Order: sequence, then structure tokens, then C-alpha cells
Amino acid sequence: MSKNIFIGAMTGTSHDAVDVSLIKVGKKITLEYFHSKKFPKSLRLKIKNLIETNESSLSDLGALNKELGYFFSMALNEAIKLSRTKKSSIASVAISGQTIRHEINKKNPFSMQIGDPNIVAKETGMLVVSDFRNMHIALGGEGAPLVPEFHNQLFFKLKSPRVVLNIGGIANYSYIKNKKDIWGTDVGPGNALLDAYCNDFLGVAFDKGGKIAAKGKVDNIELKQLLTNSFFKKRYPKSTGKEVFNIKMLSKRFLKKKPEDVLCTLVEFSAQSIIKSIVKNGHENSEIIICGGGANNKYLIKRISEIANKNIKTSSDLGYDIFAIESMAFAWMGYKRINNETLKVQSSEKNIRGLLGSITQSKL
Repeated sequence: MSKNIFIGAMTGTSHDAVDVSLIKVGKKITLEYFHSKKFPKSLRLKIKNLIETNESSLSDLGALNKELGYFFSMALNEAIKLSRTKKSSIASVAISGQTIRHEINKKNPFSMQIGDPNIVAKETGMLVVSDFRNMHIALGGEGAPLVPEFHNQLFFKLKSPRVVLNIGGIANYSYIKNKKDIWGTDVGPGNALLDAYCNDFLGVAFDKGGKIAAKGKVDNIELKQLLTNSFFKKRYPKSTGKEVFNIKMLSKRFLKKKPEDVLCTLVEFSAQSIIKSIVKNGHENSEIIICGGGANNKYLIKRISEIANKNIKTSSDLGYDIFAIESMAFAWMGYKRINNETLKVQSSEKNIRGLLGSITQSKL
């Protein structure tokens, strides 16, 4: 049987679930099946504490790396079973492990993901492609965003420039104008601050639909201060993470305000930082397509639309589940790697092409 199925699995900066996409690659990319497996609370807390404290014993870190490897394996095997896909038709599984640290401004920059690919290879019996980000860095990039070339493959429209905006914990976008020029950047917080506040102060995972934020008023003093963050002064393209955008950047005065005002201000911060970046790069005359969990925050989308002064579409409007785009991207990058096809590595100085991803397999 022809191995024509490529699988991608990832967990983003929201660290709430493993998303799995099964795709076929031909003249066009088709999504065959999508599955999301939520982290149990205990596992999510381990990841949250590790990211927020930046502290762990080597013993605990090693154990968590293995635990996540088994969880990735469970999510993948569930998706294969639920989709009724024969393993003999699967060419590769590509995983982007859980990012726990993204330090691109160090003398020796790095991006660290956990979720042992050796366990995934053994437990699934599949060829596994992983660790895309560190080769991207070694070749001169920042390890993120990795998806612009995939966005171009999926969303290119002749004579119609598009911005594909992914709102996860961190927001990034790809600018799509033609088949040759591929460009993307992180732009700041997406859901990171919103979800952190909801977790730490309200005891809920997130503000569903942005309903709480929609009732509040913006604290312009805090907003002005947040927009002065040094990340926004860096040259594009660039990357960031929760090392920069976390609850510690919010003032004690601000955190004493009513929840609706805090969340309203944080929505405004995310929306303004997104549109300011798009405008600063000269991409404002483009159709905006949003994917990622942030697309479900109706108030955030409303503010982005109002600030941009245009109607916004989601990837779901075009037939692609908002939650599936990133795992689809890794499935496609796995396809590229096992076929020894290079991907574009983008930096502020130069753009080159290279092979991204390491291959692990437990059997021939």
C-alpha cells in the first residue's frame, strides 16, 4: 500500500493539549482527520510550573520529557485508531514537542522542546521527525515562526495578498503575496497573558469567547506601559515566548483592578500589538485570515477587526479547522524532511534553505 498519509502533532505555548492532524499532500494539501487530546490537569501543572519558574532538577526534567513522549504517543495512536487509518499507509509522524524555553537573545541561542521522540517512535511504530527549531537556529533563523512556507502552500491566492495570523499563546503571522516570497514573524502576546490571568486569578482556563473582557474598560496607563516592551523595538522578523510575555510583566496596581478591566486591557494589548506589527511591515492592505485558539475569542477578533478597519476571516471559513493549522504544518514539514526537501530559513540578515527536522525510527 502506498504511504500517502503524513501526521503532525504539536502542543503550543498554551500547553493545554496535543493536536494531531492527518494530511495527504498532492497538488493540494488535504486534511483527512483532526484530533485533540487534552492534557490532564496534573501534567498541565507540571508544564506550567516549569515554564513560569524556569527551574527544575535534571531528574524531574528528564522524567517530564519521557512522560510527554508517552502522552504524544497516546494522542497519535488515538488519532490513527479513530480515523481508521492503516499504519501501513502512514509515511511519517512529525512532532513539535512542548516548548519550555525559547532564548533567542543569548550568546548561544536555543529553543528547548520536550516530549521524547524515541518513545514516540517505539510506541507508534512510525518513523518520527522532530526538533525542527534548533536546526532553524543553527542555520541563522530564530526557531520561530516555522510555518510561513506552509501558510503559503495552503492559503496563497493569486493577486490577493493575505496575512495569515496565528493566535496561540504567542501571536505570529505570515505575509503571502506570491509563491516565491515567504515572510513571517512573531508579533507579541496572543492568549498568553489572558490565559495566565484567568488561571491565576479567576480559577478558569480562559475567558470563553472574551465575554468577561467585553464588559470592561481599558486601563490606558497599563496599556501604554505594556506597549513599550523592548520586544517591539527589535527588528523584524523576530520571535518571542512566555519568557517575555508572562504575568510578571503586569503591575501590582493593575492586577488589583476588576477582572473585566484587566482582561479588556489585555485584549487591547494583544490586538494593538498585532495590528501595529502588520502596519509597521507595510502589510495592512491584505486580507486577514485568523487561525489558532485565539480565533474563538470573539471580543479579541472584534477589536482586531475594528483596529484594522476591515472584516476578518478565520481559517475555518476557508475549510480548515482553526485548531488544525499548526499540526497540519508539522505534518507537511515531516513530508518535506523525509523527501529531503529543504525549507526556507528566515532571518533579519539573510534567507537560506535547509533541511529541518531529525529522523528517529525504532525499526526499518
